[in-house]
Amino acid sequence: MFKLFPSVSFPRPASLRVAFFLVALLFLLLGCSTDPNVKKQKFLERANHDFDQGKYAEALISYGRALQVDPRFAEAHYKLALTQLKMGSWAAAYQELQRTIELQPDNWKAQLDLGQLELAGGKRQEAKDRAVLILRSDPKNADAQMLLSDADAALGNFKDAVTAAVAAVSLAPERPATYLNLAQIQSRSGDSSSAETSFKKAQSLDPKYLLAYMTLGGFYQQQKRWPEAEKQYQAAIQLSPKDAAPRAALARLYLAEGQEAQAEQVLTETKEQLAGDPAAYRMLGDLYLARGQTDKALTEFGALAAKYPNDSSVQKVYVQLLILKNRLDEAATLDDGILKKSPRDAEALILKGQIQIRRNKPDEAIATLQEALRSAPENAAGHYQLGLAYQSKGNPQQAESEWREAVRLRPNFSEAWLALGAAATQRSDWRTLEDVSNQLKKYSPNLVQGYLDHATARLGQGDLKGAEGDISHVQQMIPDNALPYLKLGELRLTEHRTADARKLFSQALALDPDSMEAVSKLAQVDLLENKPADAQKLVRDQITRNPNSSKLYLLQAELFLKAKQLDQAQNSLSRAIELDPKNVNALALLGQVQDALGKQDQAVTYFQRALEIAPNDTRLYLSLGKSYESMGNWQQAQTAYQKVLTLQPENPLAANNLAYLMLEHGGNVNVALTLAQTARKGMPDLPNTADTLGWAYYSNNAYSSAAPLFEEAIKKVPNNQLYRYHLGLTYKKLNNSTRAKAELEKAISLNPKSSLADQARLALSQFAGT
Repeated sequence: MFKLFPSVSFPRPASLRVAFFLVALLFLLLGCSTDPNVKKQKFLERANHDFDQGKYAEALISYGRALQVDPRFAEAHYKLALTQLKMGSWAAAYQELQRTIELQPDNWKAQLDLGQLELAGGKRQEAKDRAVLILRSDPKNADAQMLLSDADAALGNFKDAVTAAVAAVSLAPERPATYLNLAQIQSRSGDSSSAETSFKKAQSLDPKYLLAYMTLGGFYQQQKRWPEAEKQYQAAIQLSPKDAAPRAALARLYLAEGQEAQAEQVLTETKEQLAGDPAAYRMLGDLYLARGQTDKALTEFGALAAKYPNDSSVQKVYVQLLILKNRLDEAATLDDGILKKSPRDAEALILKGQIQIRRNKPDEAIATLQEALRSAPENAAGHYQLGLAYQSKGNPQQAESEWREAVRLRPNFSEAWLALGAAATQRSDWRTLEDVSNQLKKYSPNLVQGYLDHATARLGQGDLKGAEGDISHVQQMIPDNALPYLKLGELRLTEHRTADARKLFSQALALDPDSMEAVSKLAQVDLLENKPADAQKLVRDQITRNPNSSKLYLLQAELFLKAKQLDQAQNSLSRAIELDPKNVNALALLGQVQDALGKQDQAVTYFQRALEIAPNDTRLYLSLGKSYESMGNWQQAQTAYQKVLTLQPENPLAANNLAYLMLEHGGNVNVALTLAQTARKGMPDLPNTADTLGWAYYSNNAYSSAAPLFEEAIKKVPNNQLYRYHLGLTYKKLNNSTRAKAELEKAISLNPKSSLADQARLALSQFAGT
């Protein structure tokens, strides 16, 4: 028979006890796996292991997971701060240290680290207060005494600083670091003899202490005791041959001595001997970058990029250099390679945005840079480039907003300050320019443009003496440069001292014979003195000396135009374009000449050629629209003006012209009214905008609003036939027949044979009894 159930054997008592033990152990293990304290400790242990192994990115993740389990886990906050310090993330470390001491106020190590960060960030008094707080609880803390001494020195309290440094030495006389700290304080307070003794004492305590040799070398270098400094750096290299820092210090020493070849030799050897250290093998290239030797830097980083294809930082520097040299195809290929590996790499995306800006693709650049900033919102360079993209698209307000964010994130970002200064100059906002130039002078005191911008701002506000002071400072900075002479000459022109201005512009030209600005300013002086023939001769002589200068032919054309010599201007502009087919200004000016000669077809051709080079230049679209209007092609004119408003929605001239075309050719009168209001707001003193807005009100049956605008326009231009005609029609609608007839008759009398006069006669004929 088959058994329905298998036979069951019950365990003996000993087996039963084992089973119960296993079950209890299982429950214990399950309980441990869900115990938050156990989980956070496991994450902490894993993170500590990674930290000790130098795997800081991995440690960062594990510390973060521990804090997810327990956000008040002070030890994890502190170790996370130390990890951020190792990775150079100062702001994040600062926040974590603050959180640590909120949870553990008596964590003196965290307090000390926070104080050192505060001191490094310029918060000198806060650092001192923190050192005092630590010492109040732990008077024998030598590190806190050193922090106190450094904070006092930063505050200029050198007597107190020395006292604190001596106290640190007495608390830890066996530590070389206390003597180094004392030595540096003594050096800063002017006691060089005592400083040298303290430096040497630090070395004697630990002959293998690298920092002692480095700091003593720096001390000798500061005193220009070159051989002694070199001896210290060489000793440091012998002590730590695989450390790049002593080699970099030796190279800086040679540069300070003016021995550039020796500095390059040191860094070349460093690159070869420490080929596995990224900081070492790129130091020569970094030197070229710091010295502005972009050609050498390009060659060096090109070689490094080929040798270290997986070093993305080297690849990115090389891409940036290629962009600066306008080798955009090569730059794009390399950058695409970086993005293929890391699609969200913010720096690579910013480089891509730069390439798109240079290729005149502002919309694509804006999208790319916005994507970069989504993952790296505090990247100042990204905001700066986004500002350039908005500027290229014709959105100055958004551009300035991005540049201001860039300098907020990085206050010493000189390029962003320069962009803000240029924007303020363009709109003649002298108060803002003064503020911006003060920031430039503060953060980049060796940058000439800061003083020039400040001079421009003072000049714009009528402070000639202040402007001259800034320019004189620039002369001291670059005594053999033409620039300060040009600026001082402009100042003399403002003072109507043309003879002095001529002398200064001549000095500028002598210093820089190819200075277009000097030639242009000398020609301006000739024109001011009513000597147009002398101005033309000056430029003609310059062309003889430099016959292949497109810019000189452009200047010559401008002088011909002032003299109303259109044919000669046309010839000069043609030559300018022949020499430089991408001379946008010459193409635009030749288009205007053709328009003035009644050759609108040719004018359109030149404007379109210019737009191929500068597709976002609103001035070109405005000129193109004007030519189309002259040809009677109002549809193409409308398209040109609409393009301007796409690039610059508040452009008053385009808004005015488009509004009038819409009113004349059956467009939407409500839209036309909005455009006319925009134009009037942007150009409130122009009679033409008063007329257009008046005509828009008339077309919307708002006759009482239209009349005052026409009256204002006529007050400024009494003999404008169109304004008289519009006012006559408006009075007619307001049933003021007397004034209507008067205005219409005046319109007819101004040009009796015009089509507008015929329209005025027709309007007159509609009065009863006429």
